[in-house]
This record gives sequence, C-alpha cells and structure tokens, in this order.
Amino acid sequence: MSTDLKSESSHLEVVDQQPRQPDSGILGIHDPANQHGRSTWQALRANPIVIPFCLYGNIGALMYGFDNLVLSLALSMTAFEQTFGTLTNGSYVIPAYWQSLWNALSQVATMLGSTAAGPIQDMFGRRAAFLVAACLSAAGIAVVYTASTPGAFLAGKIVNGLSLGLALTTGQTYISEITSLEVRGIALSGYTFCMNLGYLIAASVALPRMSMSSDAAYKVLFASGWVWPGVILLFLPFMPESPYFLVMKGQREKAGRMLSRLGNHASETPLILADIVRTHEEEQQRNEAAKEASFLECFKGVNWRRTRIILYCNALSQVIGSSFMTNGPYFLVQAGMSSAKTGMMTEIGIAFGIASSLVTGYVMTVCGRRALVMFGIGLSTMLFTVMGIAGCFPHSSPALWVVGIFLELSWWVYGPAIGPAMAIAGEVSSVRLRAKSLAIGFTFNYFFSTVWNVVMPYLYNSDEADLGGLIGWIFAGMGAVTLLILFFELPETKGRSFEELDEMFAAGVPTRQFQRYQCEVGQGYGGKVVHDGED
Repeated sequence: MSTDLKSESSHLEVVDQQPRQPDSGILGIHDPANQHGRSTWQALRANPIVIPFCLYGNIGALMYGFDNLVLSLALSMTAFEQTFGTLTNGSYVIPAYWQSLWNALSQVATMLGSTAAGPIQDMFGRRAAFLVAACLSAAGIAVVYTASTPGAFLAGKIVNGLSLGLALTTGQTYISEITSLEVRGIALSGYTFCMNLGYLIAASVALPRMSMSSDAAYKVLFASGWVWPGVILLFLPFMPESPYFLVMKGQREKAGRMLSRLGNHASETPLILADIVRTHEEEQQRNEAAKEASFLECFKGVNWRRTRIILYCNALSQVIGSSFMTNGPYFLVQAGMSSAKTGMMTEIGIAFGIASSLVTGYVMTVCGRRALVMFGIGLSTMLFTVMGIAGCFPHSSPALWVVGIFLELSWWVYGPAIGPAMAIAGEVSSVRLRAKSLAIGFTFNYFFSTVWNVVMPYLYNSDEADLGGLIGWIFAGMGAVTLLILFFELPETKGRSFEELDEMFAAGVPTRQFQRYQCEVGQGYGGKVVHDGED
C-alpha cells in the first residue's frame, strides 16, 4: 500500500482484496495513467468522432428548452389568446387554471417518460428509447398543431411531454457511457448549452410573429417542433449502441464493434471491452442477491447516498427559477412591460444563458464541478434577492426594469449551476443502476417542475396573487437553504473514474474529502479503503 496514502490517515483498512480495473474510457484510453494525464481538449482532438454522438445525445435537452419557452411565447400572442382564451372586460384572457394544466401535466408526462426510460433502455437499448421518443414527439406535436380547444391542446402537450422525458433521460445515460473520463463532464454539461440553444431557437421563431393576428403566428411556432424528431430519426441509423448495454445483454462481440465505431483503435478495443466486462461482472457480484437491477436498489445502502446526490442535482433547475425564467415573457407583459421590450429582454437573457454554458464548459475542466455549482446557486440567491427588493416598489417604472433585468441575468446562472450538476448526476450512479438512477433523477426533476408550473401562474397573473417582483424572495429563500444542503452533500467528481467513485462511495468517504482522497484503484489492492482519522 502506498506510503502517501498511509500518511494521510490514522487508519486504512483494505476490505476487498479483488483487483480493480481502470475506467473503460471509450475514447481509446486503457491505461489509468493516460486517463488522468490528458486534458479534455487533448482527448477530443485524439478522437473528435465522439463530438457529434454527444450532440445527438443532448438533443432531448434542446427539445425540452424549445418546448418550454414556446408555450410562454405563445401565451403572449394575440392570436393564441383569441383561440384559447375567454373574453373578459373587453380583452381575451387565458384562465390561470388552463395555463397551470398545460404546464403541469406536460411536466407530469415528462416525469412519466423519464420513469419509463429506465426499463425501456435496459430491455431494448438506448437507440430504441430514442426511436420511441421521436415517434411520440411527432405525434404530440401533430395534436398541438391541429388543436382548437384548450383540452385538445393539453392532450398534445401530454403526449409530447412523454417524448421529452424519454429523450432527456436516455441522452444522459448514453453520453455517460460513450465518453471517456476527460470528456464525460463537459459532454454531460452540454445539457445546459443545448437547452439554452432550444430557448434561443424558440425565441427566434416566435418574436417576429408576436404582433401577427392570424393563427399562423403560433401554428408555425408549434410546427417548428417537428424538426427535432426528424433529426432523431434521420441520424439514428448512424448512432452506435452503448457498449455497456450490449455487455449487460451478453453481446460482447457486438460491443467490440460499437467501440470501433466510436473511434477506438483496433489495438485498444479488446482492452476497453475487457474493462467494461470486468466492471459489469464486479457489480453483478456485489448485487448477486438480485438477478435484475431494480428501482428499489437505488434506495438501499451505498446506492441511497448516490441517489440522493442525483436528486439534489435534478432539483437545482427549479431552485434557480427555471420555471420562472421560461415564463418570463408572459410575466413581464403581465407586470406592465411592452411586448417589444419583453422580446428584447428575453433574447438578451437567452444569450446570457448560452454564453454562460460555453464559459462553464471550460471553467469546469479547471475548477471542477462542486465549486461551480455552489457559485451558481449563490449568485442566483443574490440576483433574486435584488429582484425581491425591487418588487417592493410595484408602481415604479425603474423598479420594473430592475425586475426585468435581474430576471434575465438569472439566465447566466444556468451554466455554472446546472451544467456541472448534470455532470455529477451522470457520474455518481453505479454502472449497473445508471439507467434507473438517472430515470429517478429526471422523474424527481419533473415532479418538482410540475409543482412550480402549477403554482407560477397563480403567483404572477393579474387576476390572481399578482406578486410581481416579490416572487424573487421565494427563490432567494430556496437558494439559501439549498446552499447549506449542498455544502454537506455534493461531492467533487472531477477526474474520477467510475471505479474510483465506486471505491469512495463504498468506503463512505465524507463529501468534502472527495477531491483529495487517494484511491487504490489500479494499484493491485481491493477497492474499498476506509479513512478513520479525518473529519
């Protein structure tokens, strides 16, 4: 055992003497020394073919961003209000309960799609799950496009919501299984970039049509959503299946072929495949009490800690006000801002979100995940506090501008708060339970989102609470509580292979020691090392 590790703790105990192997990598990396020695950019230059596969995997995030903002923008269109609203005091108004139902039941459907994604992926594969998502999306958009009543529109939103849950969960699983240690974090955090890109595309399509009075104003907006299932179906034949899934199904020869399609050299493919097989067999041995992975296992023993972390990461989008931000255009109009100024503010906010996602991708490779997430939540708390203060002056034009500006500045928080969090969520689950663990995480995400999408219209609608900028106090309070929880629960996973994370969770390493803990993986010792001498 290394003398360095001995000197750092008062007691080390090797409790499993079976050799552990390095992370399988997937980018042609077998030697753990190489894994820890190459930068993200070196790994991408060595195998750029993985980039389009990662972009494809993140298409669910793009679809989700597009769909979320489309509804808020449509609500601000006169033609949409005339079709689905009721005439009240000389103007058309869409009742808050229909807005809540459209938002909330769409999120419930997304939650159900996420839950179904785990079993579908484990039974039929990642590619099959993408196929189902594309077909459901195309059908849901068709119903939305042809709808002329609020009920029919709701039915279409529900069907499309199922597809979003499938695509999002499958994408995160797929990316985590085809990328190497160096690339995995930035690839998973691409979720935020693609979501913001979806927002930008929705705004670009909708804003020029805001003043149109014909049904084409919003119908073109909804029809644009057919592009995404089309892209999935067009490129699906070229997407290799996850080697991890094929190994779990006993198709090792086919898994080797998929590794080659992912850009690995012929000489390295057998080594990488051997690592995947070994990782799978070791997890099977540790879970030999059950022949098949079950959702219940995610809530037992060491896996419960991993699941908790995934749940925290998936809750963060609502903590930083995602539902508030995507309803921003309608909120600002309700607060008294003109449609033209609202459109300008929305585009600026989305630009902030895209810029922050790009910056976060680089900073995360240097600073790690935990610090960025804490920074993002702290910044969000500060921004919403200022908004809440401005909301105390509801009849002041300068205060309204402060509310609008700080709401759009909140888009900047999305990169550092959500990007690294999604990377952590994709890394902390065990290989065997990954599809189901991520399904649980996304299910919780959309449950939390459902709650907020029900509540939000009642908070800002002029015929309801009409809180205006005072809503900022709610999110500021949530942010402060979340910061405290994350300080004690969110680990640093930067630079850690799946095997190293297995070791640290099995050893019960405290959250704040993850970054400096020295693992035994690859040194010929068992994978569980217990530190007793540190806080």
